[in-house]
Amino acid sequence: MTVAGCQLAAPPALYSFLTICKILRNMVSTAAKANVRRRARPPARSRRRLSPLERRRQLLRAAAGLMTTHGVDGVQFADVAAAAGVTRPLVYRFFPSRRALIVAVLMDYADDLTARFARGALRSSGSLDAVARVFVEATCDTIEDKGAGPWHLLDSKGPDPEVARVGQEIHDRLMDPWRARIADRLGMGERESATLARMVVAAGRAVLELWNAGVLTREEAVRDTARGVSALLRAFRSPAGQASRPRRRSPAASNGRVARR
Repeated sequence: MTVAGCQLAAPPALYSFLTICKILRNMVSTAAKANVRRRARPPARSRRRLSPLERRRQLLRAAAGLMTTHGVDGVQFADVAAAAGVTRPLVYRFFPSRRALIVAVLMDYADDLTARFARGALRSSGSLDAVARVFVEATCDTIEDKGAGPWHLLDSKGPDPEVARVGQEIHDRLMDPWRARIADRLGMGERESATLARMVVAAGRAVLELWNAGVLTREEAVRDTARGVSALLRAFRSPAGQASRPRRRSPAASNGRVARR
């Protein structure tokens, strides 16, 4: 400190006071910066442990997504584990083989589609046209939720005979409601109703392929499927369809012919 040109030493107490003030200022500045960083940092998410059922569903959804984007050959355990954010041993805990995983994906897909179809059918008028609309809506909902990969595999004759067999069984199960309704509404036998049911499902699949490819909107797919089903039903109800069935001769006509001889 300088007084009248003379250099005087500052008292030790003043140095201590200034040092304390500097330390406090630095502490306040450091605390303020840390507080700003904490506010800017997003809160850490606590990872909840999934139950076995939830984990299995997660793995099935991951596998269905891979099946949609890369086909059935893209469903590999390493890729499923990576998509689900888990390890390969964990996937093996739920599915002992790749075939078991693919079959489980198909079964899960069919169960979901069947449940959606049943809920929609309860709200419909019960006519075959209305049921056709419900079936397409349920299929569209399931594809949008779980992807189109399992849907393509249901009627596929793939290289794995076990997967092909399960896919065909599920495909036949999906046709059961149609066979029963067609036989009841049109008074058909088992063979005719089974044939018509396959035609109805094939028509629905063809239209859904166009929707999945982006050619048709969902509304157009539902409308066109209902029209196709109506046309098939009219054809089986038409006189031409009835004419193909053999007519039974009445006893009176037979007696008349015998009498004229």
